[in-house]
Amino acid sequence: MVLFTAEIYKMEIIRALFIAGLPTMIVAFLMVFFAIKRGYLELDENIEELKKRKKQAKKEKSEFKVNPVHSKWLFFGGGYYGIMALGTYSHVELVEVYEFFRDFSSIENFIEQISFGAIIKLIIDSFLNLIPAFTWFLYWPKIFVMHSGWYWLGASYAGYHVGNYFANWFITRKNESNLNS
Repeated sequence: MVLFTAEIYKMEIIRALFIAGLPTMIVAFLMVFFAIKRGYLELDENIEELKKRKKQAKKEKSEFKVNPVHSKWLFFGGGYYGIMALGTYSHVELVEVYEFFRDFSSIENFIEQISFGAIIKLIIDSFLNLIPAFTWFLYWPKIFVMHSGWYWLGASYAGYHVGNYFANWFITRKNESNLNS
């Protein structure tokens, strides 16, 4: 019986690494990589610095420009929590848009059904989707069967840090190769 339980937990860890850790790592890598490439962050700079600059710009009523995706990441708090909230928000929005279009049998049917009310409903739902985004730790167990949430949390947290590390490492390595050329 103990062997069976150990096998279950091994599978749980593998599932957590592939379903939570790997996607979080990829999203973190892309967010940090493009934040550095676009000059929002310096190499090895913490996302907290970017949040401070945004807050300072708001206080001084000066312009603070970042792309909409990075802006949403900062809106959700940046860092690990922001990545998880952004990923959850994106998932909820994509599912909702898919379900919206899935109900139409043809383009004609879509045009007949589209109305001002339908567009307003999508906008309101978009605001309501902020709730699961901020409570992402309650949302994902409804999507995936999790026997031990701690494994999933650990896998996603590790994925965030690995993605952050690789983004910095990749850019540093690219800069070094450009200097040597």
